[in-house]
Amino acid sequence: MGWGSNIDQRGAVKPSNLEQEAFDKAVGGYRYIEIPSNLQARYAYNADGTVLYAGYAVRGLASSATGWLLQKFTYDSMKVTLRQIAYSSWDLRADAGTTYA
Repeated sequence: MGWGSNIDQRGAVKPSNLEQEAFDKAVGGYRYIEIPSNLQARYAYNADGTVLYAGYAVRGLASSATGWLLQKFTYDSMKVTLRQIAYSSWDLRADAGTTYA
């Protein structure tokens, strides 16, 4: 049984097509690529359309159930300067009892 086409002649693992597409030669770095999974995502915006909160949980989890990975974004002149994480319910994302760190 062969190793398939993902091993080069030196025995090194070749980068996947996804990894090759993620490398941006113009800036000499990698772009973040989200790989689809069984997660659902929710977003909360302010009046200007800026994302204030993002939340991720397994598909089908109620917004009132705990188990959400929450992200809170802080901005300075439309640029994200801080991203903090908490674990709670989506419904309680802005509650004073939800601690972001």
